[in-house]
Amino acid sequence: DKMKTKVQQFMEGTGPVRMWGFSPAVDLHELAPQGDAEQKELQALCVMPADVSSILLTMGKLRRKGGNVKTNLYVMEKHPEVHARHILLLSLVFDPDLGMRECTEIFLEIYGNHMLRKQTSAYLQSKIEELIRFLTDGEGPLAALIDTSLLKFKQRDAIEKVLKSWREETECDMEEWREKRMRSYFEDRYDYRKNLIDWDYSMNVKNWAEIVHSKLYMWWRQEGIAFEIRDSRYPQPNRTLASWTEGKQKGYSKLVRGYWGDIVQSPYMALGADCEEPRLFKKRSFQHIKTCQHVAEFNVYAMLHELRSGQQFKMPAADDEIYGRSFWGGLSHRDTSEAKLEGIAEDEEEEGTETDRLDTLKSGAGTGEMSMKPPADFKVLLLEGEDVSLLQGKRRFANLFNLAVVSNQATGCLQQQAWGEILQDKARVVCEGSEFMLNLNKDERQAFNAKIVELGKRIGCSHDASARRKFKLYNDVEYPLHFLNFDRSKADAIIAECTPAEPAGAVNEDGMLADTLATSTLDDRPTDADLQGVESSEGVALMQTPEEEITELKGSAAVKPEEPPKPGPHGFCAITGLPAKYKDPKTGLPYANVAAFKELRAKHAAEHGEEPEEEAAKVDASAEEKEEAKGGEEVK
Repeated sequence: DKMKTKVQQFMEGTGPVRMWGFSPAVDLHELAPQGDAEQKELQALCVMPADVSSILLTMGKLRRKGGNVKTNLYVMEKHPEVHARHILLLSLVFDPDLGMRECTEIFLEIYGNHMLRKQTSAYLQSKIEELIRFLTDGEGPLAALIDTSLLKFKQRDAIEKVLKSWREETECDMEEWREKRMRSYFEDRYDYRKNLIDWDYSMNVKNWAEIVHSKLYMWWRQEGIAFEIRDSRYPQPNRTLASWTEGKQKGYSKLVRGYWGDIVQSPYMALGADCEEPRLFKKRSFQHIKTCQHVAEFNVYAMLHELRSGQQFKMPAADDEIYGRSFWGGLSHRDTSEAKLEGIAEDEEEEGTETDRLDTLKSGAGTGEMSMKPPADFKVLLLEGEDVSLLQGKRRFANLFNLAVVSNQATGCLQQQAWGEILQDKARVVCEGSEFMLNLNKDERQAFNAKIVELGKRIGCSHDASARRKFKLYNDVEYPLHFLNFDRSKADAIIAECTPAEPAGAVNEDGMLADTLATSTLDDRPTDADLQGVESSEGVALMQTPEEEITELKGSAAVKPEEPPKPGPHGFCAITGLPAKYKDPKTGLPYANVAAFKELRAKHAAEHGEEPEEEAAKVDASAEEKEEAKGGEEVK
């Protein structure tokens, strides 16, 4: 079998259909150019973001600030399955039947878990018809927020088909689909997958955001459960993660349904790596007392609080000292005593609506009015495709956008000349870099980020390195964002400076992240030799023998059984069990050497009443003859 190229390794890890973002969510108003003292309008193009986290964060902060900024977000996605998830997750936020805590749990469960609780699956089934009515007839609370008029009829039909595929009668074996992806990705190192996952965490994820706990990351990589809801069971598949992609069967192209999303990056980076509450990142004995799940729960809860109350959510003072798997300890209940918390844990299935509301929180909005409507003058407009040249030549999009956000799976669109036509003067293009991407080495990340700058120059943009310093995680690690400023008066000069030749170490022409690796045929994943002597995040040796091969433990070292010997020409020796080269003509039994031959004849003499001395003499003579003849009846 041929070794996979780097592009194959990368694509099999991230998958062709992304269902969540790989970078922390950001307020899009903060990304926009700040030329005017007061921003009056935001017209933003988001190219294949695969996530609604930034949309929700932008909405929440806009409501908190009380500003009257007209905001139109044009969300362009290649796959209808991603658009369908956007619609579902946005509908969750404005569902009046859901309490704050329940809404947060269901949101995170559908967002990042491959398997769902029964009640979450039932809720998903109840939403399908509502979403179809919105898509086809424009009915429901989402009609004021989401605009589908820019989609063609066949594109809307494709999204409707996806929504219908979420019904229970449609086959969806998420566990089997994910298992096949895992085996294809790890190949012959599947039995060592725990070691390889721990390598990814120790060498990469831990350096980016240590708040992502090693055990949670390991659990998601192996089982697909990112956000655990107390001690619940997850028997139902998350049908929203199913998608179609092109494959081949018997030499013919064919659309194949399965799970084609991410199996290496994790859903933690968008919502679980950073937040506005510094107490969630406190350490004790050099260990975080909270995890990425607490951060994600806080972020979603805070966004819901801002959208419904217009006020910033502040975590109760007692909560940062409460330990546990969930953020909810002390959050939704005034009484945070141990007895009360135990009672809450036991009452797993009953979601109380009264204790679920924000007005029960001391730090909440008091008795203020809760709004379940989207902010005024805020629109999400859906577009389908991956090519911004589709907007070229259309009067509606001419000089429209003052902000464009491009994910690292769509940076190839930067080479298209449509940008000069659709961008406003003094606009900004923000590109997601490769700093938080696994399966890339340091040189490949640098080459890809350099390519972003190069492609930005070809559309007349200048690189603004200083703008990035504003966006940092809790540990001062910068967001993987690269800022390109577009000034129409300088654009022609910047383009003229670009040379058609590729810079040293750069990638090929289209600039896509996957194509950054196209010229590489090296497998940079750790080998067995790399794992030897390296400790994991928990101080345990990464290189361990698979459980099925371990037969004996001496201290902490696993001992591998020796391979069984191969049989000789006559099988195995009747005395020693070694491979038998010879066969005794008298007894018909195989033997391996002279000592075994003597023992064999001695036993034969004892069984037949012959004299041992006489038989021994015969044995010695026969053995010497056989040794000289190299084997008597040895098989030729």
